[in-house]
Parts: sequence; structure tokens; C-alpha cells
Amino acid sequence: MAAVSVPSASSGRPKRRREVTKRYEGPDDDGDMRKAISNSLKHQKRVELQVPEAPVFYPTAEEFSDPLRYISKITPQAEHYGICKIIPPQGYKPKTDFPKDSGLRFPTKRQKVQFLQEGRPFGTGKKYTMGEYQQYAEEFRQAYLREHALEREEGCSEQEHNARIEKEFWNIVETGSKDVTVDYANDLNSAKFGSGFDHDADCKWNMNTIHQEPRSLLREIQCEIQGVTKPWLYMGSLFTSFCWHTEDHYLYSLNYMHKGHPKTWYGIPNSSKEGFDLALKNFMPKRFKKNPDILYQLITLLSPSYCMEQGVHVNHAVQKEGEFIVTFPNAYHGGFSHGLNCAEAVNFALPEWMPFGTRAMEDYHKVTKKGGKRSDVFAHDQLLYHLGSKLSKVILKNKEKIGKPEDPKQLSTCIKAIVTDSLPFEAKPFVKTLLQDFSKSAKYELHYRQWLKSVNLKSKDNVSYSNAQPPQCWVCKNMPYFSHVQCKNHPERFACPQHAFAQCDCPCEDKGLAVVVSDYGIQSMQNFIGSIAKSM
Repeated sequence: MAAVSVPSASSGRPKRRREVTKRYEGPDDDGDMRKAISNSLKHQKRVELQVPEAPVFYPTAEEFSDPLRYISKITPQAEHYGICKIIPPQGYKPKTDFPKDSGLRFPTKRQKVQFLQEGRPFGTGKKYTMGEYQQYAEEFRQAYLREHALEREEGCSEQEHNARIEKEFWNIVETGSKDVTVDYANDLNSAKFGSGFDHDADCKWNMNTIHQEPRSLLREIQCEIQGVTKPWLYMGSLFTSFCWHTEDHYLYSLNYMHKGHPKTWYGIPNSSKEGFDLALKNFMPKRFKKNPDILYQLITLLSPSYCMEQGVHVNHAVQKEGEFIVTFPNAYHGGFSHGLNCAEAVNFALPEWMPFGTRAMEDYHKVTKKGGKRSDVFAHDQLLYHLGSKLSKVILKNKEKIGKPEDPKQLSTCIKAIVTDSLPFEAKPFVKTLLQDFSKSAKYELHYRQWLKSVNLKSKDNVSYSNAQPPQCWVCKNMPYFSHVQCKNHPERFACPQHAFAQCDCPCEDKGLAVVVSDYGIQSMQNFIGSIAKSM
């Protein structure tokens, strides 16, 4: 493997489609406000803690030629940090830039930096063209650094200057001593506003095409999803922030900075996720109780120092122009920009992600009085079914190699060899995990179908989705692939089989089960995957 660097914490640094946000309720949250202020005052007096550095990887030219293979290779080491940085080999940096200015105006979110730890929804910022935003961001940075004596002086290293800006950022967030308002352009549709990779379309790390790489599981979704299989664009300025969050479906993410000033990143690995959830609840208990979905809304940025004091493992990275940041499954991450920059990000899924995808579905669909916690962006069962279909195609493509062996052991050996040679990743753990996950989904689906049959709910077979994307359950926000329930009195309300009678109060005779994959189809797929797993 190419060189990897895990530097010690810098002594120069201070030591330490999204959900719709809920309306901010000021007076009812006074208790949390007082608690946040109290926490901030304690933070000013505490002994400063060093935030460990995330690892930095330096792939060789050969390793860099296959992005997902390389990321899979470093995952066992890097996932324990939540994030890592990848620096391309000399001469292989993507030739990218700001997207071409088409004259289209894009929206921004207005962030008040001093309120970031209070979980307040962001306002609506000004709309800009690409050129207008660049001018705004550069002028704001120059003015702020000059006014607060933060300009880089002669003899001051880049690392020291970044540390000064980082210290200033957290001073604003934790003390609220300054009123700082910035406009942040995030989650911009790259198909509409342009992609930095338009300047280097043949780059192996091109985020417009990486979901179609052989190792990518998301190629089996068979539909494009903005922000997941298609990249989003991000335009930042000094102190614009991306608040603590995990990726949709707990996927991996890949972020590349095309141009501009650095970004400071913080990562919390999967092993500390529950600890971070608890730390947030302790920081603002009333707010969290009133709005338990607050972490899904990307509006809260607690300091890494506070998190570390609560026993949470936090890691730090500074991303510069031409560098990649990888975030790992179910890892919280957040950070801020040091000035004008342009970045692009996309999700991807390797076989190592699969257990996290199943956990995401369990976490998402815990129904509360307000409904499901988080919406699916693709149908997890559909992905599992299509991955099973991929195995079936592998066997059919090589059926002449199988022949008609009389010895069952010989047949198993032949199937194992075919699957192992055909998949671009380690076959045995992939098939084992796929069988476990598909079996769980099949059991769940068939159980509720049997229940609906017992109450005489009518069903219609051979239903298909016109756009290859299933509807969303009105109750739990799941995207049921195998079947869904509709009511003739409320045709806009779809439901998964479990919530057939929670979508509305209409009688059973007004509802029907639309079946996409039959009982036989589900059981046959489960048996097929099981037979392949047995051969492995």
C-alpha cells in the first residue's frame, strides 16, 4: 500500500435531499439557551484538548487508477477515524476548476455563525451567479480578516494561519461574542449548475461516473439520485459550515475540493456515534426532546472539544485544493470553510457498507408520534433484490462452464470459482451478507403479506414502477419495493405493508395491496442466494 501519514495533533491549532427543518421556537427553548451559554462559558475556561489528526493517504499512480478498489483497501485502517484524506500522486491531480458560469442564479442558506451550536434553522440567503458568489466570498474574507487582525503575516506558516482562523471560528460559535452572517451554497444540482469535473471528464475519480464503477453497489439501483449517484456542488466562503451529520443510508462519501481556500473537517467514527447522540442530548435536552430529528436537519455544530470531554472520539483534517476527503459509513462529520472554495461530493457503496445500510433502515423507520425519523432516498430492498439478480446473471452468463456435473461437490466448486472470478470484490463475505440482509427483508415482507391476507385485503399482482423508483410510505418514510398499499379514497398516500391501516382510517375494502415481486419471486431469490452462499 502507498504511504500513509497519521500526524500528531498540531500544537498551533486550537485544542479541541435533506430533511425540512422545523420552525424555530425561541421562547420555549430559553432553558436550552441558558444551558448552551453556560456550556460556552465553561468551554472558555477549560484545559484545551488536542484533536487527533485523521490519516492522510498517498496512493501510487497504479493505486490511484482504481478509486473504489483503493478506498476498499484503506477502509480497515481509516474507518476507525470516521474520515481520511487522500492526496493524489504527483502529476495525477484532476484538472478541475470552478464550474463554468452559465449565468444561472443558485440559492444559498444564510447562516448565523454565533448560533450554530443552538440548532436553529438557517434562513434563506441571496441568490448568486457563480461570478457574483466568488466576488462576495473574496470581499467578505478580506474585510473580516483585515478588521480582526487575522491576515497572514510574513513568517506565518499556512498551518499556523489555518489554526488562527479555526480558533476564531470556534470563539464565535462558543461565545456568541460576534454577529457573523454568511451565505452558503450547498447541495447544488451539478446537472443544472455545472460540475468541476466538466474540465476533466476522463478523470478516474470523476464523481459523475464513479457510481458506475464495477465495485460500486449503487450501480444496481438503476436510477439516478441527485446527491447520491450524481454529485452535489458546494460553494463556500469564510466560516460557512456543514453541520454534524451522517450520510443518507449511512453511505460512504467522497468530497473533492476543486479550487479555493481550505476546509477544516471533523470526523466521528461509527464506534462513537451513540456517544455523540448522547452528548447532543445532554447539550440541549429540551430542544432534542421537542425535535428528536434535529441531527437529520444539518443545523447543529457542537465543538469538537465539548464532544471529546463527553468521551466522543473526534478527528481532524484540513482539506486543501486538489485533495479528497472520504467519510466512512455511519460516521458523523462536520466542519467549516476558511474562505471562497468550490467542492463536489457524491456517495458510493462498497460491499463493506452493507451491514450499515441495514442498520440505517432500522434506525430510519422507528416510528414516533410524528412519523418516521428519516426518509429513504432509495429502496433498500430493491438494491438487495438487484444484487441477487446480478449473481443470477453471473451464473447464467457462465452456464456452459457448469455443464451437468453429477457430483454435487463438483457443482459447488464450479459455482464458487465462477462467482469468485466474476465479482470485482471478495465474493464470500459479500454473498454471506447479502443472504443475511435479503432473508431479513423477505421474512418481514412475507409476514405482513400473510397478515393482510388474513384480513381479506385485496391484492393486485405484476405491478411495476414507471420510473424504477418505489413510492414512499406515508407513515414511516420507507420506500417499499416488493409491494405497497393504496387506498382509493387517498390515492396520494402510499403505505408499506406494515402500515396498511395507519395511512388512513378507511375500511379494508377501500384498500389494496400492489404486488411488484410475488411471494414465489421473493422465496426463489432467497433460495438462489442461499445456494450460492452454500457453494462458497
